[in-house]
Amino acid sequence: MTDRETKLLERWRAERPMYAAWGNFVSATLTDAIAEEIKPTAVELFLRIPIRPRTKDESSLLTKAFRRGKPYADPYNDIEDKVGLRVVVLVSSDIKVVERVIKRCPNWTAVLARDYEEERRQRPYEFDYQSVHYIVRSKEELTFDDVIVEAGKPCEIQVRTLLQHAYSELTHDTIYKPSVQASPEVKRSAAKSMALMEATDDYFMRVREWLDAALAPSRLVSAAVDRLYRSFTGLEPQPSPLDTLLIDHFGQWAKEGFEENLKQFLHDKAFLADRIRERAPTDLLFRQPAILLVYWAIKVAPRGAPENGPLTDQEFGPIYSDLGLARAAAKG
Repeated sequence: MTDRETKLLERWRAERPMYAAWGNFVSATLTDAIAEEIKPTAVELFLRIPIRPRTKDESSLLTKAFRRGKPYADPYNDIEDKVGLRVVVLVSSDIKVVERVIKRCPNWTAVLARDYEEERRQRPYEFDYQSVHYIVRSKEELTFDDVIVEAGKPCEIQVRTLLQHAYSELTHDTIYKPSVQASPEVKRSAAKSMALMEATDDYFMRVREWLDAALAPSRLVSAAVDRLYRSFTGLEPQPSPLDTLLIDHFGQWAKEGFEENLKQFLHDKAFLADRIRERAPTDLLFRQPAILLVYWAIKVAPRGAPENGPLTDQEFGPIYSDLGLARAAAKG
């Protein structure tokens, strides 16, 4: 090992804990900011792979610094991906969401280091490796995980779709490395798979647009009952898959002006808040925001609302009782 390699590794071993802490800070901050940006969608559904920072191992750092023919004036400081992380989302439109969050975070400066869309515009007939890369640097000194992180330390953030990530995992560490002499047939096959991936992403986004339009009314109902559940009961809702089933079925009785009509209904039936609070600790149904929709649908259509729905007669019992209705009479 040469003297300059030894010096670089000594510095890296001393500073690696700081870079690890910086990567953990970026990961936690980015995850929280994305969660806030996409509410009410759960961040676990948006991020297809959990964000996990990774510091370069010593051999990779030495190779990049001294063995890849890059004329670094100051190899240690010029290498900006000593710590990095990947954000993997479903489709390319989701990348824009992540980019917005990265660029407006107050804890760091962000510079776009690689933009696959710009590369496609410049080389429209090529199908090659795709990813968006940002370098973020800490604006000020901070402490995270009981480790001081100096100002100006870089962290690379790669933002990819799930398809791009799969392609990269398959090919990028092999076919695009100078040490690998891939045959023209292999390169051609890789280019064809990239072209197919782009087409698939386009189709995925069309399907999403269609689904978003189809689900828009249900999402409006969901947002309304979520708001009203909090204000009406004072409880924090605990939505589960049951909430979605309730909205899918009983949402057909949420017509134009539903939220205002429901507000008036709850004002007139203020005692329902006590009933919900009494049952919520032991009954999942009453922890769902859509329980308000169920009450509303029974009030509007006491006979039709229960038919072919997700609740049993036993579950309907207390709801009908609260509204002063007899379930048997409603069924008749």
